[in-house]
Amino acid sequence: MKKEGKDGNFEALTNGDYEEQVSSSRFSSLLESKDRDYLLTSTGLQVKVSDLEGKVIGLYFSANWYPPCRNFTPVLVDMYEQLKTNGSNFEIVYVSSDEDLNAFNNYHALMPWLAIPFSDLETKKALNRKFDIEGIPCLVILQPDNNKDDATLHEGVELVYRYGVRAFPFTKERLENLLEEEREKHERQTLTNLITNHDRDYLLGHPSPKQVPVASLVGKTVGLYFSAQWCVPCVKFIPRLISIYQKIKQMLVENGDHEDFEIVFVSNDRNQESFDSYFNGMPWLALPFGDPTVKELAKHFDVRGIPCLIIIGPDGKTVTKQGRNLINLYQENAYPFTEAKVELLEKQMDEEAKSLPRSVYHPGHRHELNLVSEGNGGGPFICCDCDEQGCGWAYQCLECGYEVHPKCVTTADRPSTGQ
Repeated sequence: MKKEGKDGNFEALTNGDYEEQVSSSRFSSLLESKDRDYLLTSTGLQVKVSDLEGKVIGLYFSANWYPPCRNFTPVLVDMYEQLKTNGSNFEIVYVSSDEDLNAFNNYHALMPWLAIPFSDLETKKALNRKFDIEGIPCLVILQPDNNKDDATLHEGVELVYRYGVRAFPFTKERLENLLEEEREKHERQTLTNLITNHDRDYLLGHPSPKQVPVASLVGKTVGLYFSAQWCVPCVKFIPRLISIYQKIKQMLVENGDHEDFEIVFVSNDRNQESFDSYFNGMPWLALPFGDPTVKELAKHFDVRGIPCLIIIGPDGKTVTKQGRNLINLYQENAYPFTEAKVELLEKQMDEEAKSLPRSVYHPGHRHELNLVSEGNGGGPFICCDCDEQGCGWAYQCLECGYEVHPKCVTTADRPSTGQ
């Protein structure tokens, strides 16, 4: 699966991910077989492949057994139905990786679009090879004409999550316009226009239902914490975040720093009761449950998963989308989360790594663990000891890929001959 890149990587996506052109006259060679010239609706009706000529086509590579696919399908259904209601010239063809016919039928029943028949394994394999599908869900966009702006685009899932119906018709010109609009929006970004709306200029505080004016946060470093009580990683992360939050507040007081730090809970909870229960255990502020700003923020920052901590600087501009990762790596020292601070911390980590043993034994793993860095066999990882993100230096098992933060083994390792 593709990982979320650093801020600003979308420009490379729009300029570099277009491949060979596929005209409508070639749809039949892509979607038909020697024994079949039709596709199936979710109710089993046959639709001629030739009926798709002149349309923008999305090839949806997916499977019922994979959670990211099940999460994306309702989003795609919503966009598809909006486009159809608007009379847009768009169609989707499902290319299944389901395990059996029953699973295919049940999953396709949730989709209002067409599908390659489950039994046509050869066509599905050919499409996977042709478009070099490395992971699912994947939405490949085929343009109907062979003009200079039309090509094959592989990043349909990202675009639907990011822009919804606004991405249509997925041409290079359209995506460049959206990117420019996004740049302008981020340039105009302030804390006030991010977290207020025409009906509300406050946040919830404690004790509930205390209202705290958003204006009181202007000029502070603010973390937007996307989370939910039903999310296991969120529940695991919240005690650490509370501890770091309190340490940062105390550090600022002790240093006599006039700046301040605050966190705003952006809830993905399923009902008011869950929201109230979860928020009551937090020492910071929150957007009201069900506020329309919640969805707007998730789309604005392209939030794909939770927990997620977005850091907004005193000037109202985005500092980083990697707040959770920075807290896991550097704890309260990550504040104020700026590039300059992170660069300093990385240099300090590199210096500290010079004194670490080259290999260790950890009670949680039977093999020897070797010290690696991003430039020497390492990279972003999930610590097998604390289940949190990591990057930079790590202890890694070269036999099975087990990885842990250096801080997770320093008190429990036993020296090996590799020091």
